[in-house]
Amino acid sequence: MTTKATFTVLLALLCATAAAQSPSRNDLINQIEDAIGRPAPIAADSPVVTRVLTAAKNANPQVDPVIWESVRVATAAACTKMQDSYFDSPVRGALQSFTDGELKDLSRALNDPLAVRFRDAFRKQPKINMNLMSNVLELTVQINCILAQHKLKQVLN
Repeated sequence: MTTKATFTVLLALLCATAAAQSPSRNDLINQIEDAIGRPAPIAADSPVVTRVLTAAKNANPQVDPVIWESVRVATAAACTKMQDSYFDSPVRGALQSFTDGELKDLSRALNDPLAVRFRDAFRKQPKINMNLMSNVLELTVQINCILAQHKLKQVLN
């Protein structure tokens, strides 16, 4: 093996080892999101899912319980995805300018001065429009798609 080939192999091994030892930027941000309180996933049997599916259930009274449970699970996933986007986007925006080293420090100690910087940056992020009607309409579209996939009547809202 030539010196150049040996050097290339050693460099590749060192890079792979370094990558395996340190969490990725995405992993660090996920750790920070967990530390500051990522919302819990919405369960299929939660009151939120029951409320948003009331009209759909009334429009489809003779549906097999197995199919209806599948609709509930898919609806819970859609609600969770929407909830996660409201949490994740501002956090990632606030952390965009942080280096990987700073993310590691923040992940280790959320109460040090770096945490104060993060909280300030998070508060400066544009507020997401939390307009209830637009959220309900967006969710209704998703629920109608889920109902259509199960060959059920769609809800007109």
